[in-house]
Amino acid sequence: MTHFVRYTPVLFVNLLLCLSGQSWAQPIKWPNGAKAAICLTYDDAMSSQLEQAIPVLNSLKLKGTFFLNSLADDNATEKWRQAAKQGHELANHTLFHPCLAAKGWKPVWALDNYTFDRVLKEVQSMNTQLYLLDSKRTKRTFAFPCGDTTAGGVSYLDTLRRSGLVSYGRMVGDANSVVTNFETLDLLQVPSLAVQPTHTAADLIAYAEKAAQQGGLGIYLFHGVGSQWIAVSAAEHKKLAEYLANHKQTFWVTTFDEAMSYVAQWKQTHAPSASAK
Repeated sequence: MTHFVRYTPVLFVNLLLCLSGQSWAQPIKWPNGAKAAICLTYDDAMSSQLEQAIPVLNSLKLKGTFFLNSLADDNATEKWRQAAKQGHELANHTLFHPCLAAKGWKPVWALDNYTFDRVLKEVQSMNTQLYLLDSKRTKRTFAFPCGDTTAGGVSYLDTLRRSGLVSYGRMVGDANSVVTNFETLDLLQVPSLAVQPTHTAADLIAYAEKAAQQGGLGIYLFHGVGSQWIAVSAAEHKKLAEYLANHKQTFWVTTFDEAMSYVAQWKQTHAPSASAK
């Protein structure tokens, strides 16, 4: 006698996935039932961040990540030290912020003329500066200047990965850069929204809402706040911060290091077959 098995659509799809050696991607669950994780990150150790961003974050009990390059202003040193004591993350953005020559960088600071060794020495030197500010010996998170990952025309990603100098890396992206596929995410190449002067609070809030709808991770990349280069309006920045603070059940707002450590742990527990680069 021939027996027939009745498959529901879900069972049928599961059967196909098993036959193909694939499995359902298990969605990540954020702390305290939040629908999304949000990181507020700031590049280049700008005075406007000390004057505008940090006071707003402190007033709303939010923590940010500040990717610093060499501190030339002695007056700012103590302020960054205080920022660390207030719970903000001080992270690595190299010593001299080298980028590709095509983006307008002078030859002496152009990655086209860098060696891998020079890149690593800059990262290591910046780690030392950061230690003098916050006394933390842990690996630093890292933001690639201009989002560039080559030195002398060759990718230095794997060399940096093996160096042990950094833990996680943040890249440059756009409004579509919400992380949702955590199984295959390279923890050294995490995309972000590069905030522009034209962005309004509505634009910035829409990005957070998109992350919540997708159950993902949204990372903002700010430069100037209210002044200096690539500056977003201080008022629009404050509106975003207030929105996030008023919706803490929806958004887990945390530092880049804490968010990525959480993701790394999730990858080990739920995606053992995925590459946790």
